[in-house]
Amino acid sequence: MKKVFWIDGGAGRAIAAIPALVKHARLNPDMEWAVLVAAWDFLYWGIPELQDRTYGIDTKGLFDNVVSKTEKIITPEPYRLPAYFKQEISLVEAFDREINNTTDHSDLGAPIMEFNKAEIAVAQATIKELKSMQKKTKTIIFQPFGRGAKVERETVVDEESRSLSAKDYLYLMRKLSARYNMVFFGEPEFQLKQDTLAAKYTCDLRQWGALIKEADYFIGCDSVGQHIARAVRTPGTVIFGSTFPINTSYPDYFNIIDRSHNRKYSPIRIAGLDTMLSNRLNEKTMVFSEKELNDMCTEITNDIERKVK
Repeated sequence: MKKVFWIDGGAGRAIAAIPALVKHARLNPDMEWAVLVAAWDFLYWGIPELQDRTYGIDTKGLFDNVVSKTEKIITPEPYRLPAYFKQEISLVEAFDREINNTTDHSDLGAPIMEFNKAEIAVAQATIKELKSMQKKTKTIIFQPFGRGAKVERETVVDEESRSLSAKDYLYLMRKLSARYNMVFFGEPEFQLKQDTLAAKYTCDLRQWGALIKEADYFIGCDSVGQHIARAVRTPGTVIFGSTFPINTSYPDYFNIIDRSHNRKYSPIRIAGLDTMLSNRLNEKTMVFSEKELNDMCTEITNDIERKVK
C-alpha cells in the first residue's frame, strides 16, 4: 500500500476532497492507495474511483489489513495552507494541493455524488407528494443553519456566525413560500415550531443528497448543503456571513449573497483562541435589516426564474 489519505472534518470537507481524490486516481492508475474518512465514508459510495478504496475509520480489521501495510499516511489540512487563509484558493483547490502536490487546478473537476435507484425513487416520490400538498411548481430546499449552530432556550444561535438567525430564516421562508414549495433541511432539533410553511423530513445525508438532486433549487449558508447541491448540479443561492465565499463555496456556480465587508478570518485548526476572538468580531456579519432581507428575496427569486424553467 503506497499511500493512505485520511480525510477528517465535517461532511462538507469530505465532499470538497472528492475532486482531488478522483484526480489522484486518474493520475496514478497503477498505484495502490486507500482513503480513510472519519464518519462520512458513505458519501463516496457509487463513485467508481473511490468506493472500493474508501474505508470508514471504524471498519473492522482496518489497521491490520490497510493501515499497517502503507508506506505513508497523509492527512490533508487545507486550512493550514497560506494560499487558503489568504483567500487565494478554494477548499477544493486546497485539497488538490495537499493530495496531488500541485498548483495546477485546470484539470480539477467539480465535487460529485452518486445515488442508487432506490434513493432516487424515494426522493422523486417525496417531491411529488410535496407538490401535491403545497401546490407550487418549483421546489426549494433551504438550509438556514450551519454546523456551528445550536439550540439555546428554544432559539438557534451560532457563535461562528455562519447561520441565519431564526427570525431572518422565518422571514425569508414566509416570503418565498408564497411562490415555491419549501423544504427545511436540518437536524430535527432545528425544526422550529414557528415554521409552519416548510415541509420537514428526517433522513440520512445520502437521502438528503438525493432530495437536493431532485429539487429545483437550493438555498443555504456555509454548510454541507451547498457542497451537496454543487455535487448534484442543483442551482442555488448561498448566504455568507463570517466566512469567505472564495474559500468555502463555488462562486462560479452559485448565486452568492455576501454583505460582509469587514469580516475577520477565523484561523480554525491553527489557533484556538484567535478563532474564538475572530468569531466575536464577526457576529454582525449575519445580521440583516428588513430591506436587506427583502432584497435577498428579490435576488433569489430572480435567480430561480432565470435558472429553473
